[in-house]
Amino acid sequence: MVVEHLTFRIPLALQAKFLACDAEIWTATLARQDGFVSKDYWADASDPDMLHLLIRWTSHDHWHAVPKTLLDETGRRFTAAVGQAWPTLSCTAYDVLSG
Repeated sequence: MVVEHLTFRIPLALQAKFLACDAEIWTATLARQDGFVSKDYWADASDPDMLHLLIRWTSHDHWHAVPKTLLDETGRRFTAAVGQAWPTLSCTAYDVLSG
């Protein structure tokens, strides 16, 4: 399994809308893709404006098989819904190791 870790800086006052639109648009789209496992949202206790999204995929191949055209269209729908673009501050991949 691989975890895609995205980080955003979203003002606390705008986070509810960002998270609702993300769940409705991004998560719903990704959930229909082969290899999608789950998605979690994490708040940074030391910096309330920082949000972390952790998306679990069965493999790197499944994650990277999502068509770019689908990602671009979903991004446009999301930006229109939230009213502005929010840049991804970081995107990191983690391989899950069995314990």
